[in-house]
Amino acid sequence: MADDDDFMKPEDAEKAIARAMTKTPQVSAVRTKLQKLVEEDDKGLQMLAAAIRRMLHEG
Repeated sequence: MADDDDFMKPEDAEKAIARAMTKTPQVSAVRTKLQKLVEEDDKGLQMLAAAIRRMLHEG
């Protein structure tokens, strides 16, 4: 069974997206692509959450 740490809270995801958008103007286009990926399947959502988590820990 997965820990609670394996899942990102919606508030954390919003903060990560806002933070990323200030770093580069291309984030908007990437965000749109990621939203499509997330809407298509659960695995995409898990990949997105893992990527955001890594970005937050790097910063």
